[in-house]
Amino acid sequence: MVAQSGYSCEPRRTCKQISSCDEAQWYLQNCSWGGKLDRDGDGVACEALC
Repeated sequence: MVAQSGYSCEPRRTCKQISSCDEAQWYLQNCSWGGKLDRDGDGVACEALC
């Protein structure tokens, strides 16, 4: 899946590979593996970026 944002669910990413909060949130909301970016389950991916 590629959205207008230019992000893609492939390949999978880790927080270290993500450069912005918006990008992290897109993965969380749109990719099957995105939940792994939200370690504490509060709905915010990669808290260090957001």
